[in-house]
Amino acid sequence: MERSVCAVIVTYHPTPEHVANTIQVRPQVRELVVVDNGSSEQTVAVLREAARSSGFQLIANGTNLGIASALNIGVRWAKARGCDWVIFFDQDSMASDGMVAAMLAAYDSDSDREQIGTLAPVYVDKASAREMPVERSKTGQILTVSTSGSLIPISVFERCGYFREDFFIDQVDYEFCLRIISAGYRIVQCADAKLRHSLGMRREYEVGDRYLLTSTHHSAGRRYYIIRNRVTLFRLYWKSFPGYCLGLVELTLKDTGKILLVEGDKIEKLRSTARGLFDGALGHMGKRVEL
Repeated sequence: MERSVCAVIVTYHPTPEHVANTIQVRPQVRELVVVDNGSSEQTVAVLREAARSSGFQLIANGTNLGIASALNIGVRWAKARGCDWVIFFDQDSMASDGMVAAMLAAYDSDSDREQIGTLAPVYVDKASAREMPVERSKTGQILTVSTSGSLIPISVFERCGYFREDFFIDQVDYEFCLRIISAGYRIVQCADAKLRHSLGMRREYEVGDRYLLTSTHHSAGRRYYIIRNRVTLFRLYWKSFPGYCLGLVELTLKDTGKILLVEGDKIEKLRSTARGLFDGALGHMGKRVEL
Protein backbone atom coordinates (compact mmCIF):
# COMPACT_ATOMS: atom_id res chain seq x y z
CA MET A 1 0.00 0.00 0.00
CA GLU A 2 1.39 3.40 -0.97
CA ARG A 3 1.68 5.72 2.00
CA SER A 4 2.31 9.46 2.00
CA VAL A 5 5.03 10.46 4.44
CA CYS A 6 6.08 13.96 5.42
CA ALA A 7 9.44 14.56 7.09
CA VAL A 8 9.45 17.27 9.76
CA ILE A 9 12.78 18.84 10.72
CA VAL A 10 13.11 21.53 13.37
CA THR A 11 16.14 23.79 12.94
CA TYR A 12 17.77 26.16 15.39
CA HIS A 13 20.84 28.05 14.15
CA PRO A 14 21.73 25.22 11.73
CA THR A 15 25.22 24.92 10.27
CA PRO A 16 25.84 24.21 6.56
CA GLU A 17 26.22 20.53 7.50
CA HIS A 18 22.78 20.59 9.10
CA VAL A 19 21.27 22.11 5.96
CA ALA A 20 22.90 19.31 3.94
CA ASN A 21 21.27 16.77 6.27
CA THR A 22 17.91 18.35 5.51
CA ILE A 23 18.42 17.99 1.78
CA GLN A 24 19.70 14.42 2.11
CA VAL A 25 16.41 13.03 3.43
CA ARG A 26 14.24 14.70 0.77
CA PRO A 27 14.13 11.79 -1.76
CA GLN A 28 12.76 9.37 0.85
CA VAL A 29 9.50 11.23 1.54
CA ARG A 30 6.63 12.80 -0.36
CA GLU A 31 6.81 16.07 1.56
CA LEU A 32 9.42 17.78 3.69
CA VAL A 33 8.80 20.72 5.97
CA VAL A 34 11.53 22.52 7.90
CA VAL A 35 10.32 24.54 10.89
CA ASP A 36 12.94 27.06 11.97
CA ASN A 37 12.82 28.21 15.58
CA GLY A 38 14.27 31.70 15.52
CA SER A 39 17.56 31.42 13.65
CA SER A 40 19.28 34.54 12.33
CA GLU A 41 18.05 36.22 9.13
CA GLN A 42 21.26 35.14 7.40
CA THR A 43 20.66 31.50 8.32
CA VAL A 44 16.99 31.65 7.33
CA ALA A 45 18.05 33.06 3.96
CA VAL A 46 20.27 29.99 3.43
CA LEU A 47 17.34 27.73 4.35
CA ARG A 48 15.06 29.59 1.93
CA GLU A 49 17.51 29.05 -0.91
CA ALA A 50 17.82 25.36 -0.02
CA ALA A 51 14.02 25.09 0.07
CA ARG A 52 13.75 26.55 -3.44
CA SER A 53 16.48 24.35 -4.90
CA SER A 54 15.55 21.10 -3.17
CA GLY A 55 11.76 21.38 -3.08
CA PHE A 56 10.78 21.56 0.55
CA GLN A 57 8.62 23.88 2.62
CA LEU A 58 10.20 26.28 5.08
CA ILE A 59 8.23 27.72 7.98
CA ALA A 60 10.25 30.39 9.79
CA ASN A 61 8.84 31.10 13.24
CA GLY A 62 11.01 34.17 13.81
CA THR A 63 11.48 33.25 17.47
CA ASN A 64 12.15 30.14 19.54
CA LEU A 65 8.69 28.71 20.25
CA GLY A 66 10.13 25.54 21.76
CA ILE A 67 10.62 22.12 20.23
CA ALA A 68 7.09 20.89 20.94
CA SER A 69 5.41 23.86 19.24
CA ALA A 70 7.67 23.56 16.22
CA LEU A 71 6.98 19.83 15.89
CA ASN A 72 3.24 20.44 16.13
CA ILE A 73 3.43 23.11 13.44
CA GLY A 74 5.08 20.51 11.21
CA VAL A 75 2.50 17.82 11.96
CA ARG A 76 -0.40 20.17 11.22
CA TRP A 77 1.22 21.26 7.96
CA ALA A 78 1.66 17.60 6.95
CA LYS A 79 -1.96 16.84 7.82
CA ALA A 80 -3.16 19.81 5.75
CA ARG A 81 -1.13 18.48 2.82
CA GLY A 82 -2.94 15.14 3.01
CA CYS A 83 -0.06 13.09 4.42
CA ASP A 84 -0.95 10.14 6.63
CA TRP A 85 2.49 9.71 8.26
CA VAL A 86 5.13 12.02 9.70
CA ILE A 87 8.75 11.23 10.41
CA PHE A 88 10.86 13.56 12.53
CA PHE A 89 14.55 14.38 12.35
CA ASP A 90 16.87 16.51 14.42
CA GLN A 91 18.91 18.86 12.28
CA ASP A 92 22.10 16.88 13.01
CA SER A 93 20.67 13.37 12.53
CA MET A 94 21.50 11.42 9.37
CA ALA A 95 19.09 8.85 7.95
CA SER A 96 20.43 5.77 6.19
CA ASP A 97 19.44 5.11 2.58
CA GLY A 98 16.04 3.47 2.35
CA MET A 99 15.27 4.11 6.02
CA VAL A 100 11.70 5.30 5.52
CA ALA A 101 10.83 2.47 3.13
CA ALA A 102 12.27 -0.09 5.56
CA MET A 103 10.16 1.28 8.40
CA LEU A 104 6.98 1.22 6.33
CA ALA A 105 7.75 -2.37 5.30
CA ALA A 106 8.16 -3.29 8.97
CA TYR A 107 4.78 -1.75 9.70
CA ASP A 108 3.07 -3.60 6.86
CA SER A 109 4.56 -6.94 7.93
CA ASP A 110 3.41 -6.61 11.55
CA SER A 111 0.30 -8.68 12.26
CA ASP A 112 -0.80 -6.18 14.93
CA ARG A 113 0.05 -3.09 12.91
CA GLU A 114 -3.03 -1.12 13.93
CA GLN A 115 -1.65 -0.91 17.48
CA ILE A 116 1.70 0.51 16.40
CA GLY A 117 1.90 4.12 17.53
CA THR A 118 5.53 4.77 16.63
CA LEU A 119 8.17 3.07 14.55
CA ALA A 120 11.73 3.86 15.60
CA PRO A 121 15.06 3.18 13.89
CA VAL A 122 18.20 1.73 15.41
CA TYR A 123 20.09 4.72 16.82
CA VAL A 124 23.81 4.84 16.12
CA ASP A 125 26.01 7.36 17.94
CA LYS A 126 27.75 9.54 15.36
CA ALA A 127 30.86 9.96 17.53
CA SER A 128 31.49 6.37 18.63
CA ALA A 129 29.52 4.44 15.95
CA ARG A 130 28.00 2.41 18.81
CA GLU A 131 24.34 1.40 18.82
CA MET A 132 22.40 3.32 21.46
CA PRO A 133 19.86 1.33 23.49
CA VAL A 134 16.27 2.45 23.89
CA GLU A 135 14.38 2.53 27.19
CA ARG A 136 12.57 -0.73 27.86
CA SER A 137 10.48 -2.20 30.64
CA LYS A 138 11.55 -5.35 32.49
CA THR A 139 9.42 -7.35 30.06
CA GLY A 140 11.19 -5.86 27.03
CA GLN A 141 8.47 -3.42 26.01
CA ILE A 142 9.90 -0.24 24.49
CA LEU A 143 8.85 2.69 26.67
CA THR A 144 10.50 5.74 25.15
CA VAL A 145 12.40 6.68 22.02
CA SER A 146 13.79 9.92 20.68
CA THR A 147 11.62 12.05 18.43
CA SER A 148 14.34 12.03 15.80
CA GLY A 149 13.78 9.12 13.46
CA SER A 150 10.29 8.35 14.79
CA LEU A 151 7.72 7.49 12.13
CA ILE A 152 4.19 8.12 13.42
CA PRO A 153 0.74 7.86 11.79
CA ILE A 154 -1.18 11.14 11.79
CA SER A 155 -4.09 9.19 13.26
CA VAL A 156 -2.14 8.73 16.51
CA PHE A 157 -2.02 12.51 17.01
CA GLU A 158 -5.72 12.74 16.23
CA ARG A 159 -6.50 10.17 18.91
CA CYS A 160 -3.90 10.98 21.60
CA GLY A 161 -3.19 14.66 21.07
CA TYR A 162 -0.12 16.52 19.92
CA PHE A 163 3.20 17.14 21.67
CA ARG A 164 2.83 19.05 24.94
CA GLU A 165 3.84 22.60 24.18
CA ASP A 166 3.99 23.57 27.85
CA PHE A 167 7.09 21.35 28.18
CA PHE A 168 8.84 23.78 25.77
CA ILE A 169 11.98 21.63 25.42
CA ASP A 170 13.26 18.34 26.90
CA GLN A 171 11.26 15.20 27.73
CA VAL A 172 8.71 16.17 25.04
CA ASP A 173 9.28 12.92 23.14
CA TYR A 174 9.28 10.77 26.27
CA GLU A 175 5.99 12.19 27.50
CA PHE A 176 4.41 11.52 24.11
CA CYS A 177 5.67 7.92 24.14
CA LEU A 178 4.24 7.21 27.59
CA ARG A 179 0.95 8.84 26.61
CA ILE A 180 0.43 6.74 23.50
CA ILE A 181 1.40 3.54 25.33
CA SER A 182 -1.19 4.44 27.97
CA ALA A 183 -3.72 4.66 25.11
CA GLY A 184 -2.92 1.11 24.01
CA TYR A 185 -0.31 1.70 21.30
CA ARG A 186 3.03 -0.05 20.88
CA ILE A 187 6.45 1.34 19.97
CA VAL A 188 8.34 -0.87 17.52
CA GLN A 189 12.00 -0.63 16.57
CA CYS A 190 12.93 -1.47 12.99
CA ALA A 191 16.25 -3.34 12.76
CA ASP A 192 16.68 -2.47 9.07
CA ALA A 193 16.51 1.31 9.63
CA LYS A 194 19.59 3.11 10.94
CA LEU A 195 19.82 6.69 12.15
CA ARG A 196 23.14 8.31 12.93
CA HIS A 197 22.32 10.43 15.92
CA SER A 198 24.28 12.91 18.02
CA LEU A 199 24.36 12.65 21.80
CA GLY A 200 25.20 16.34 22.14
CA MET A 201 28.08 17.47 24.34
CA ARG A 202 28.46 14.26 26.32
CA ARG A 203 31.98 13.61 27.58
CA GLU A 204 33.44 10.38 28.88
CA TYR A 205 35.78 10.40 31.86
CA GLU A 206 38.32 7.74 32.71
CA VAL A 207 40.80 7.06 35.50
CA GLY A 208 43.75 5.48 33.77
CA ASP A 209 42.23 2.90 31.44
CA ARG A 210 39.11 2.48 33.54
CA TYR A 211 35.84 4.12 32.46
CA LEU A 212 34.41 6.32 35.23
CA LEU A 213 31.35 8.17 33.93
CA THR A 214 29.73 10.11 31.09
CA SER A 215 28.36 13.60 31.69
CA THR A 216 26.13 15.70 29.45
CA HIS A 217 27.39 19.21 30.27
CA HIS A 218 24.00 20.76 29.57
CA SER A 219 23.70 24.48 30.25
CA ALA A 220 22.00 25.72 33.39
CA GLY A 221 18.91 26.65 31.34
CA ARG A 222 18.63 23.17 29.81
CA ARG A 223 19.17 21.65 33.24
CA TYR A 224 16.12 23.57 34.48
CA TYR A 225 13.83 22.21 31.76
CA ILE A 226 15.19 18.66 32.06
CA ILE A 227 14.54 18.54 35.82
CA ARG A 228 11.19 20.35 35.74
CA ASN A 229 9.84 18.12 33.01
CA ARG A 230 11.13 14.96 34.68
CA VAL A 231 9.22 15.94 37.80
CA THR A 232 6.14 16.51 35.62
CA LEU A 233 6.56 13.08 34.02
CA PHE A 234 6.77 11.57 37.50
CA ARG A 235 3.57 13.33 38.57
CA LEU A 236 1.73 12.22 35.43
CA TYR A 237 2.87 8.62 35.09
CA TRP A 238 4.14 7.22 38.41
CA LYS A 239 1.09 4.99 38.77
CA SER A 240 1.23 3.61 35.20
CA PHE A 241 5.02 3.38 34.88
CA PRO A 242 6.46 3.19 38.41
CA GLY A 243 9.75 1.58 37.38
CA TYR A 244 10.38 4.18 34.71
CA CYS A 245 9.56 7.03 37.09
CA LEU A 246 11.84 5.69 39.81
CA GLY A 247 14.53 5.57 37.13
CA LEU A 248 14.01 9.30 36.56
CA VAL A 249 14.69 9.92 40.25
CA GLU A 250 17.87 7.84 40.11
CA LEU A 251 18.98 9.58 36.92
CA THR A 252 18.45 13.02 38.44
CA LEU A 253 20.51 12.09 41.50
CA LYS A 254 23.30 10.79 39.26
CA ASP A 255 23.21 13.91 37.07
CA THR A 256 23.51 16.12 40.14
CA GLY A 257 26.49 14.12 41.34
CA LYS A 258 28.16 14.48 37.95
CA ILE A 259 27.67 18.26 38.05
CA LEU A 260 29.49 18.33 41.39
CA LEU A 261 32.27 16.05 40.15
CA VAL A 262 33.18 17.13 36.63
CA GLU A 263 31.03 19.96 35.24
CA GLY A 264 31.58 23.70 35.27
CA ASP A 265 29.14 26.42 36.34
CA LYS A 266 28.19 24.22 39.28
CA ILE A 267 26.36 26.80 41.41
CA GLU A 268 24.13 28.01 38.59
CA LYS A 269 23.33 24.47 37.48
CA LEU A 270 22.43 23.44 41.03
CA ARG A 271 20.20 26.50 41.33
CA SER A 272 18.50 25.55 38.07
CA THR A 273 18.05 22.00 39.36
CA ALA A 274 16.39 23.29 42.54
CA ARG A 275 14.16 25.66 40.58
CA GLY A 276 13.20 22.86 38.19
CA LEU A 277 12.23 20.62 41.10
CA PHE A 278 10.13 23.41 42.62
CA ASP A 279 8.34 24.42 39.40
CA GLY A 280 7.76 20.80 38.40
CA ALA A 281 6.17 20.02 41.76
CA LEU A 282 3.90 23.07 41.51
CA GLY A 283 3.05 22.59 37.83
CA HIS A 284 4.68 25.80 36.63
CA MET A 285 5.09 25.01 32.94
CA GLY A 286 5.81 26.80 29.68
CA LYS A 287 8.84 28.87 28.76
CA ARG A 288 10.21 30.19 32.06
CA VAL A 289 13.97 30.29 31.46
CA GLU A 290 15.88 31.71 28.50
CA LEU A 291 18.29 29.38 26.72
